[in-house]
Amino acid sequence: MLAISARIEVASKDTVAYIAAAQSIIEPTHAEPGCHLYAIAVDINLPNVIWITEQWENDDALLAHLAMPHIAEFMAFCGTVEITDMNVIRYDLSAVGPLVLPEA
Repeated sequence: MLAISARIEVASKDTVAYIAAAQSIIEPTHAEPGCHLYAIAVDINLPNVIWITEQWENDDALLAHLAMPHIAEFMAFCGTVEITDMNVIRYDLSAVGPLVLPEA
């Protein structure tokens, strides 16, 4: 399994448009084979920062996702807004499970 964490900073003038466009890719992405998690959130401290969190079964599922028409359309849209910073990190996961907090 693999995970993606993306931090995208959008110019304030483009934040509302970016969020609206991002909403359109969530449902079709959830329906893709190999998608375990796909979530997009606005940072509560920085409203022009968007976080995308993904979990995929494997590289093939991620690559298929990146080739989907709804993603191609979204990426084309991204070229029309001012993205001022972006950091995307990929994680290879060897095990996934709940976090057990230590007892106090």
